[in-house]
Amino acid sequence: MQRGKLQTIGIILLCIIFIIACASVSFSAYGGIDMSSPVSSPVNAGYLYGEKLSSSSTYGHMGLDFASPSGTSVYSTYAGKVITKADLGNSSYGKYYVIESTHPQYSTVKFYHLYCHMSSQSSSITVGTTYPAGTYLGLSGASGNVTGPHLHYEIRMGANSWYSQRNPEGLLARSNSNNYGALNGRVLTSSGSYARNKRISGATKGTDINYGASYSYYVMADGNPFPDESAYNVNYYIARINTGNITLNYDNGARTRSVTVSSNTDSFISDVTLP
Repeated sequence: MQRGKLQTIGIILLCIIFIIACASVSFSAYGGIDMSSPVSSPVNAGYLYGEKLSSSSTYGHMGLDFASPSGTSVYSTYAGKVITKADLGNSSYGKYYVIESTHPQYSTVKFYHLYCHMSSQSSSITVGTTYPAGTYLGLSGASGNVTGPHLHYEIRMGANSWYSQRNPEGLLARSNSNNYGALNGRVLTSSGSYARNKRISGATKGTDINYGASYSYYVMADGNPFPDESAYNVNYYIARINTGNITLNYDNGARTRSVTVSSNTDSFISDVTLP
């Protein structure tokens, strides 16, 4: 009888520990969602998340662009309910979707996935219906306000707001899969604040990547920092890096850092402070 009571108490304690552990889960710096890529195309050079697109830009890129020729098949990256299927004509996102989803690791937080500038949308997709990951959504294109064909992809977390972005590249399985690694960290000014739009080079990429250098995040359209800074305490992410020992070059030689890129792993790099 005593043994049975002890077993019961042990089970209760394990349940309490499990509940506490679940309640204390916080967002990690990527690697916890493992979403598949929406297209087979590489990420577009010059249009990374948080990157200042030109010298005249007043804010960083609010998503991630894939260099997809018109007619490339687009698939959902994660299971979810279609809450928007719209065509804005020649403005903004053009033909686009918004798909709402949740993830077991973050069961109380909504994710919103945006697929934009499509040339056509699947007639079988209806608003209010939930679809599994990998569902065919239509074809990429150049609808909306664009200069050429591509797929603009966004992940919003917690709210379907333009200012609730997360770096899609850090949440997609392709970022650190197939024996590639990924790096993230902080670039700071001499006063300890986040350094904006600083070039980071030295990482060699796989053949499915068509860009070399990355950049620390600029500011959002409202002038505020990108949410990754407060959510993850990072302001850059470098994906699909060949493994091994490399030297990262920050701000055109102002600082360098020797790092090790591990296979299928997101690695955090200790703070780099610029002069």
